[in-house]
Amino acid sequence: MKRLFTFVVLGLSLGLASCQKEDVSNSSDQPSLTTLQVKIPQQMQSRAIADYGQGSEINRCILEIYRDGKLYGQRAVVAVENGSATFTDLQLVASQTYDIVLWADCANSDLSDLYYTTTDLSAISAAKSYTGNDDGFDAFYATQELTVTEAFNGTITLTRPFGQLTVKTLDLNSIQKEELKPTQVTMTLASVPTQFNALTGEASEEQTVTYTTAFEDATTGELTVDYIWAPESESNLVNFEMEFLNGSNTTIATNDQFTNIPLRRNYRTNVSGNLVTKKGVLNVTIDPDFATPDYEVEVIENTAELTALLQNGGSAKLATDLELDASFEVNNETESELDLNGKTLTITKSIYLNAADGGVLTFKNGTIVANDMQSSSTSLFNTDANGSITLDGVTLKTNGTGIGPNNSKNNGVITVRNSTLECGAYAVATNASMPVAENVYIYLENSTFTGSTPLCINIPCYVAIDGCTITGDTQAAMLRGGTATIRNSTFTFTTDPFESEEDARFYAEYFITNNWGGGNMVNCAALVLGNKAPGTAYQYPTVVTLEKTTVETIGKYASLFPAMYAHANQGEGLGVTINYDDECVFTGDCTYGSKNITVNGVAQNE
Repeated sequence: MKRLFTFVVLGLSLGLASCQKEDVSNSSDQPSLTTLQVKIPQQMQSRAIADYGQGSEINRCILEIYRDGKLYGQRAVVAVENGSATFTDLQLVASQTYDIVLWADCANSDLSDLYYTTTDLSAISAAKSYTGNDDGFDAFYATQELTVTEAFNGTITLTRPFGQLTVKTLDLNSIQKEELKPTQVTMTLASVPTQFNALTGEASEEQTVTYTTAFEDATTGELTVDYIWAPESESNLVNFEMEFLNGSNTTIATNDQFTNIPLRRNYRTNVSGNLVTKKGVLNVTIDPDFATPDYEVEVIENTAELTALLQNGGSAKLATDLELDASFEVNNETESELDLNGKTLTITKSIYLNAADGGVLTFKNGTIVANDMQSSSTSLFNTDANGSITLDGVTLKTNGTGIGPNNSKNNGVITVRNSTLECGAYAVATNASMPVAENVYIYLENSTFTGSTPLCINIPCYVAIDGCTITGDTQAAMLRGGTATIRNSTFTFTTDPFESEEDARFYAEYFITNNWGGGNMVNCAALVLGNKAPGTAYQYPTVVTLEKTTVETIGKYASLFPAMYAHANQGEGLGVTINYDDECVFTGDCTYGSKNITVNGVAQNE
């Protein structure tokens, strides 16, 4: 007896997750289409001066690629959102070596120069008169050599090209007369670099810089915050003097005892002491937290503390196994990171964990069990607009769906790396509801996925897969639209769960006379591409690149099913494009069910 259809249609609650990955290997000498994601590190601090240096003013990123010391192609400029920027469709030729140069700063709304002149990235300088206590002067950069022969990690984290100098006086409260209390300071920095070469990482053009500014916080004595170009491997010695003024611009005191203050790239140097009332001993410390902007990790021992983390943000690790029975949404650019610390988090109800409105949600290093989801298509982890979710080193076991973007929510990022997702219907899935979500990025790296259809992509998003094993008993992966780059991975459709040959043959032949439906109600194969449905739904192009990848149909009824099946929309520009290299292996047929399909540059069924 034939079993009933077990195809699963996506429910209405699907969501999406965070992340980053990209690769540039190519076995030919043709240009390789790549994507590069850039991360701007951010800090969460509470003190007034420490509020500087969070990267919150950064809104643009510039990319230049050099070959043999000359600019290769045109520079690219993109907006920075949620601490990251993405450059897509980079054309790089295999067997060639390039230098990638990145610069991120605070620009005008049209992404033109505001704080820095960047016409020449080898000679970046201030575009306006420099002054302290202006976080707009914060900036980041990176350089990286890339040879296009092997897999390339396309996430680059930028660092600052300067050190941050903060100055605080401890004696303001000891001044009794108001007319003697300064409210402004004139800062004179001697022989500081005013130009930076992002290609070499070197600062030059030393000059004396003077500016006058109001105290950052007169109640606490916090005076100035400066961003000064500094060396990377050793400290630069800085000399400066300060003149203290009252509200009438009358000089109250001067102090010129700031000599040989060490300043190092991407570190914060704190200077404090009784700076107004006398020339005394200075306390100088170099704060390495500026170079390692991860939060101070707290230990979570109960559900109430876990709830506070998910509601308010922060970084913490589990001290013990815990249970969670309530849904949470991380938003308003809040970042919540939970290190499972080898422990198990058990979800005891059908709930959701959402990242929305710039929220960032990260789980790592442990096990999550969620076997009480409402249905096999109910998603545990979801992203709304501008949300980002990352699973890193996580084993997720659920009777529902693992992770995906919520309906019609744009700019979501999902990252799964070094993880195992054992799911009901889907491990990673999108929802096809209208309007279709835009600018969704899914990065899967060095992970294992199992389910009915572990990868179910119904919308035209970007998918990057590297080093993954994906096994399903209906399909391993379905890509109904978008662009997918797949490397060093294995897609397996196992036919063993079919109850009989009659049962298997029913599924194998069903779509000969029937159109595709919703969810994963499509042909059974390891890899299914394109669309076979009338009307206006799913009218997207599908572009898939396979490198060093195995696509296989296995089991006792494998001969009835192809390894890869494609069917294309017939509208212009809405077809299926497949490219695969000589190191790809297909165990089973590759079946192309329509026109408008191109495989390695050759049109099929024309």
